[in-house]
This record gives sequence, C-alpha cells and structure tokens, in this order.
Amino acid sequence: MEEVLQTGWLAADFFLHSYRISGRIDVRRRSLADMLNDRTTGFIQLEDAYVSPIDRPGEIIGIYSASSLTKANVTLVLVPRRDDALSRKQTYGSYYGTHLRQIFLTVPSFEIVGYLRLSARVDLRRLLSVETEEFIPILDGRVRASIWPDVAFTGGGVLVNKHHIGAFCLAEEA
Repeated sequence: MEEVLQTGWLAADFFLHSYRISGRIDVRRRSLADMLNDRTTGFIQLEDAYVSPIDRPGEIIGIYSASSLTKANVTLVLVPRRDDALSRKQTYGSYYGTHLRQIFLTVPSFEIVGYLRLSARVDLRRLLSVETEEFIPILDGRVRASIWPDVAFTGGGVLVNKHHIGAFCLAEEA
C-alpha cells in the first residue's frame, strides 16, 4: 500500500465479506475515519479500485476507475500508517489518551490483533454500545483470514466496523 500522497489521496484496502477492494480515497478535507463515521451518508467513494477475492489476494478480478462501497457492508479497512486510522480529533489532541492495550477480535472471516488507544479506564461495553463511532481504530494491526491462515495483511491501522465484531478480547496488561 502507498502512503498518503502529498496531493491528499490515501491508498487503503477495504475488506467486505469475501472480497478485498484496494483503492484511493480523497482525504484532503476529512480523514478516512471521519468519512467512515459520518452518519449522513451510507457510502464511501474510491478511485482506481481493484478487486481481489479474500482467499486469493494476488488475483485481481476487476479494475475500476470509480467505485462506491456501502459502509455497512465494509468489515474493516487496512491503512498504511497509524495516523491514517485516526479521526482528526484523535490526531490533534489527547481525546483518547495514549494508553495502548493489546486486543484480539474476530469479524466474519478474519481475526485481528493490534492495539486499542484508550484512556486509562477501559470499558468495552461502552466502547461497543454507547460510543457513536461505527468504525473502531486498531493500531499496528495484523489481519489474518480465519479459514486461510496463510493469508495475512498488516498495516499501521485497521478501522473495524463494530457491527461486524463477533468477539472482542483485551490482553492482560504487563
């Protein structure tokens, strides 16, 4: 994946139930996290997208100059850098604090390991049910296909659709 370009475009991998759609998204005005968590629209627009089956990530089955994805069907988004997974308010302050907790979570077809950025007090029930964000940022993420364990993806951040989470586990603190 490419880094954020100087022109304000971000390369990202969007994972749906059985497919990975890789493309560029315009992040000049708003961060990807802010666009995904915007409740006024149910879609996200991509450019220069290519589509691959999850079990064969190297096989491109289609290339499209413009694509529109339904946000509710996006299971997770993999981005190259940590900051690419954070909202503007998270990158410009201590809104979530700097305490990192290692997590393990499952979504359909995948398991994810990484770090959740939190304040000192952890309340998973609040995070999953009360917080308004639909997509939860996981830092330094590793995404592995549960059925094909040799298929794995890594990135600086993973934005996970909390409505697709099956299990959410916190690792013991050191």
